[in-house]
Amino acid sequence: MNASFRASDAVAFSRPQRERSTRRGTSLLAIAVVMAIVLLLATGTGRAEVAPVTAYAPQTSAWLGQRLSFYIELRARGSFQGTASFDLPRIPRTLLIKIGEPQVASKQLEGETWFVQQHEFALFSQAAGRLEVPAINVRFARREGYTGPASDVQAQSPPLELEIQSPPGGNDIGFLITTESLDVSETWEPAPGSATVGASFKRSILQRAAQVPGMALAPAPATAPEGIRVYPDSAETSDDLNRGEFLGERRDTITYLVQQPGIFELPAIEYVWWDPKTEQLRSKTLPAVTFEVDALPAGAAERPLTAGGYWPLLLGVAVMVGAGAWLRRPFASWARRYWQRLNPPDRVAARKLLRACRDHDAVAAEAAWVRWRNTRDTGFRPGPELQVAVLELQRQLFGQASAAKAWRGNELAGAFKSQLAATRRVARGPASGLPSLNP
Repeated sequence: MNASFRASDAVAFSRPQRERSTRRGTSLLAIAVVMAIVLLLATGTGRAEVAPVTAYAPQTSAWLGQRLSFYIELRARGSFQGTASFDLPRIPRTLLIKIGEPQVASKQLEGETWFVQQHEFALFSQAAGRLEVPAINVRFARREGYTGPASDVQAQSPPLELEIQSPPGGNDIGFLITTESLDVSETWEPAPGSATVGASFKRSILQRAAQVPGMALAPAPATAPEGIRVYPDSAETSDDLNRGEFLGERRDTITYLVQQPGIFELPAIEYVWWDPKTEQLRSKTLPAVTFEVDALPAGAAERPLTAGGYWPLLLGVAVMVGAGAWLRRPFASWARRYWQRLNPPDRVAARKLLRACRDHDAVAAEAAWVRWRNTRDTGFRPGPELQVAVLELQRQLFGQASAAKAWRGNELAGAFKSQLAATRRVARGPASGLPSLNP
């Protein structure tokens, strides 16, 4: 009796213990499952990082003055927002420009689908040997998906190592481009020849080359023998870009003013280029030009104005003063409106910028540039040459080595004049009666 009681009592007491043990095991299993899920999520969020910006060059070597393309790729898990911006570096004896519009595609990266935006750049260098394209600062905006707010990204592209090769005999040439065709022509107004002291001649040299932008073509020499004054204008450059293929054009205009009698000769101008197809140096020569300048005739000097000749001038001044006193107020209002029409804010800022460049005043040039830039539309983008010149100005003002050398405004002035000329050419283009697509 006692034995059975003890056995049943043991059974009664062991069942709650097993239930508690089962519940404890279930709790531990649930905790383990939760921890595994948390660990899995942590592992997912800690997946391998994908760089937001990368760069690559399909070909890492080129000839002197030959186009060498490389690409900067931007990455986003969702869509891109706005326009990306790039701070192009200044590389000695090298032109670096952006080409066309970006290409957008998708790509599998680290097991995920990413959207990539590919931007093409072209490099033209006159420096033979190893060339490094330093890291380029990039700014763009991207979303994590198709909707939601966009986040700004600031990153740097990795540097690129390139090689610029000099063709046989290229080291002895001061400026060399690489193209399969180069067309050079010139026009004179008037034709050179016999002249008298004080005469002027305008010379226009036009170059056209395939696969070379206008800014990468050789500048015309602006030299002349003593007795002839030379006035070079800013070069006009343009590029016809069709599916990534260049047809560059450069026009140099030079005015020669003869100041002394005698016989003067302008030497021949030789343009040399390397043809990569035939692997030969080719050249085109503009012939030498001779001026035969005679002295002015003895009676050609301007005669002084006699006392009697002043009366018409004095009478005209008196009439203008009287009319001005009578119509002072309406005339002042009209003159103010007319002056404002002739001197809009962008024109005033442009004059101040060019004046600051002539004076090599970096602070005044920066202030004038900002004032002129604020008169442009929000979608305005300066040309590559102007971008480089402005970047050099800002480096001079805000860079660490700003006091290393004095800033010279010649490059900025030339690039700014070219920008204004290009803007005027676009403004004079044929008007269309149809509204623009996607304004």
